[in-house]
Amino acid sequence: MNNSSISLDDIDIKILQLLRSNGRLTHAAIGKAVGLTGPSVYARVQRLEQAGVIRGYAATLDPAKIGQGFVAFIRVTTSSVPARKGDDAFERFVHREPRIVECYSVDGEDSYLLKVRTDSPRGLQDLLNRLRAIKNVSRTVTTIALETIKEAGPTGPVDDKVLKAI
Repeated sequence: MNNSSISLDDIDIKILQLLRSNGRLTHAAIGKAVGLTGPSVYARVQRLEQAGVIRGYAATLDPAKIGQGFVAFIRVTTSSVPARKGDDAFERFVHREPRIVECYSVDGEDSYLLKVRTDSPRGLQDLLNRLRAIKNVSRTVTTIALETIKEAGPTGPVDDKVLKAI
């Protein structure tokens, strides 16, 4: 993936918005919507993929229908001193554990913020027990989501202002 910046025009942004709403659109259908030919759209999509703007394609699943409807956020504090020493075991666990759907290294009182999906409170308790068994995890604080009001898809929103800053 190329980490250099890329200039996006209005057509690129529209293509990204269309792909974000339906990643299965054909290049011809996108072309019709943006006023280009299918091959021109293909070339633009290839450029966006090669530049790393488009990182991949995924199906959006209904978590409740696949037994992952229970959502919680876990704040994790690690006791490693100096900072980050010993966090390798925690991060390896995070990468292997499918119930952890997002993990952020954060600044402040906590070390990490996790978004987790389980099948039930018992599944959450099992995950918490496994997290707390990691040597450098000193504390967890859990918040259970009662209802999902808005949830981004796999790559977040496509916003004109954000994209123009890329």
